Amino acid sequence: MLHIKFLPFISFPAVLIGAIVMKVNNVPISIWLQNIIITILATFISLLIANKIKVKTQVIDYVQILVIYSVLVWSLFAPGIEEVHRWIALGPIKLYISSICLSWLLIILGKLVLRNQWWVVYSILISISFLLLLQPDASAVTAFVVSTVTILFDKIEGHRFRYFAIFIPIVFIITSWVYLDHLAPVPYVEDILSMAKNLGIGWLVIALFSLLLLVIPFLLFPPKNRKATSISLGIYFTTVCITTYFGNFPVPLMGYGISPILGYLIAIHWFVQEKKNDKD
Repeated sequence: MLHIKFLPFISFPAVLIGAIVMKVNNVPISIWLQNIIITILATFISLLIANKIKVKTQVIDYVQILVIYSVLVWSLFAPGIEEVHRWIALGPIKLYISSICLSWLLIILGKLVLRNQWWVVYSILISISFLLLLQPDASAVTAFVVSTVTILFDKIEGHRFRYFAIFIPIVFIITSWVYLDHLAPVPYVEDILSMAKNLGIGWLVIALFSLLLLVIPFLLFPPKNRKATSISLGIYFTTVCITTYFGNFPVPLMGYGISPILGYLIAIHWFVQEKKNDKD
């Protein structure tokens, strides 16, 4: 299982390609080096704690959910940019909070669905989507709704109610795009793929492949016992990437920002642990 243990290194190509593109475009080293450092540190920590954290109680799950609610509400009251409130500042570091928390939350929701607590998951879907709508963050709303519905849809009791239940989340998605924020893009955050394209079509192809690489494990090789959760995570990250073409949203891992890196590494660490459990 050594190859599974080192799967978190799958994040390195996207981060390194992004760093190279930034360097070639004369982005200061203090910007792109942060991505490399946080990826190395977080990956090392992931390898270090592998198999050492195995807490499975429902109480811990709900405590984690409460923490996620708390930081999302906190972000609404934290200083924003042009009435957009997606970040929490910890000293000089600004955390794009949904990009850290949503993959973490999807993992927990997957467990609740396995316990047949679909009504709890649905309540969380509605309330979290509403908080994301208030930030506002169309990319996060869309990715979270689509990925959560993936694990929830077949579990909702009653054929007619099943379709009625997804109506409200879909309204949230539509509303988030109708009232899209007007933040100007930062080239090395939201437009990193355009920067790669400007270097040549080959760079764009390599960049897109490195992003595709991020979701392949979740979508094509899901853990046997958590297949739905794994696929929902793959859909989540895929949707986040796709939405960058329709609005000014960060390109995960490749663009500047430590928060998407942390969110992805949380997901891939979970994936590694579940794949190991398949062999136990």
